[in-house]
Amino acid sequence: MKLPAWVSLLVGCIAFTGMRWILPAMWAGNLYLKGIATGLQAIAWMPLLFFGFLGLIAFATTKVGNTVHNIDTSKRSRFRREPSNLPSASTLDNRWGASNQTIDEVTRDKGRFDTWSVEALRALEWKRFELLCAKYYDAVGFKSETIRCGADGGIDVKLFKHDPAKPLAVVQCKAWNAQLVGVKEVRELLGVMTSEKVSRGVFITTGSYSKDAVAFGGANPMQLLDGPGFVKKIQELSAERQTELLKFAFEGDYATPTCASCGIKMVKRDSKRGLFWGCRNFPRCKSTFVIRE
Repeated sequence: MKLPAWVSLLVGCIAFTGMRWILPAMWAGNLYLKGIATGLQAIAWMPLLFFGFLGLIAFATTKVGNTVHNIDTSKRSRFRREPSNLPSASTLDNRWGASNQTIDEVTRDKGRFDTWSVEALRALEWKRFELLCAKYYDAVGFKSETIRCGADGGIDVKLFKHDPAKPLAVVQCKAWNAQLVGVKEVRELLGVMTSEKVSRGVFITTGSYSKDAVAFGGANPMQLLDGPGFVKKIQELSAERQTELLKFAFEGDYATPTCASCGIKMVKRDSKRGLFWGCRNFPRCKSTFVIRE
């Protein structure tokens, strides 16, 4: 069934022809085989029907697979991978969108932070946080590439050093302020590393990890950075680099979440279940983020 449909049909036709005409003609002069040949003629339709059925299944499976592939390709063509070295953070609002994670509502007084702290990190919406992670690795000498699509396959950033076609590491970012990153999410990153044939993985969150997640990460070639840990990494940079990252992170609207599908800033809406962030393109786009009070 994994082969093309025409293979099954060809096998069925060959079996039918052999049982219906070829073998009876070859065994016609043999007293013992002549009776078998007569029996084969009577059931020659069975392999034709059997392999025809397999061919029909293979054809249907291929059509469904192609349809899913075309849909996936269509989505990916809209959200191509782009380098994180953007000319200005103010151009991000209408260009970037990715995962479907739930975010926590943070203080949205539109103030700016003068120094790096955990509070500053947690004030960023999920996409700006992801881009900040990529910018940090640019600052320490890597070339980073961010993934713009929602179905990012467990990867938010790829890191390159010498070979621009072969990443050295993959990075997963979670702007989860209150929710712990569990072992499930860390295990999925290891699966992505294996699939991408990358020997190093980095997981960065604005919050923290469960004990099982920390243990699993320690037993594998991964670096797990929680909010305070990532802030410490930034603070180890030169004052100039820290200022550059501050300017990038907090320029423009850094707090309003980005729509997962459309890459535009969302709007706050109310429902019977409470407040939530909804896409401006509703009802065409039904992406939402929960607001946790």
